[in-house]
Amino acid sequence: ADHLIGHFVDQARRSGASWTDIGRSMGVTRQAAQKRFVRKPDDVSAPLDPNEGFARFTPRARNVVMRSQEHARSSGCAEIRSEHLVLGLLDEPGSLGTTALSEQGIALDAVRSAAIRSATEARVPAPDGPVPDIIPFGADSRRALELTFNQALRLGHNYVGTEHVLLALLECEDDGGGGLLSDIGVRREPTEDHIVAALARIVAEQRA
Repeated sequence: ADHLIGHFVDQARRSGASWTDIGRSMGVTRQAAQKRFVRKPDDVSAPLDPNEGFARFTPRARNVVMRSQEHARSSGCAEIRSEHLVLGLLDEPGSLGTTALSEQGIALDAVRSAAIRSATEARVPAPDGPVPDIIPFGADSRRALELTFNQALRLGHNYVGTEHVLLALLECEDDGGGGLLSDIGVRREPTEDHIVAALARIVAEQRA
């Protein structure tokens, strides 16, 4: 929850809110808010630390998290599930995560339909009243977000991108004996091969 609040702080800053406004809304001073949520410029070169929460997520990966919450809210669900993360991922067309799917011949519309159907079937409604402003992560989505760091560290990356979100979702399904993506033919090893190849092409283009 603390990491998600940090993401909302980042969104507030992008929308033009001052640190004074943010501090006031949180009940702390401007200096305290800045100290808690401002990342030093050289931090990005430091080793990836899961305790940083969403600080090392790329803008697109952060949008996946934001959109997953919006999908949970629009469906009246009281928690964010892995299906909502999949839907958030699909809202970032052209990202490494979605490209890794389409390059394998996986129809993104089919993935979206399956995710919506699965989210509807497993819906956890709010007990009373409206869905809260900050919707908590369910056990499966929380596990997936934790595993994004494992995937990034394993590949030697110091950031978390949409590709790591996808690989984490697939790892969760492998551990659980299947799931939404596995059921429509997505496999972790070939998906990782596509991601590694895509990253290699990007690096080669940058060096050219």
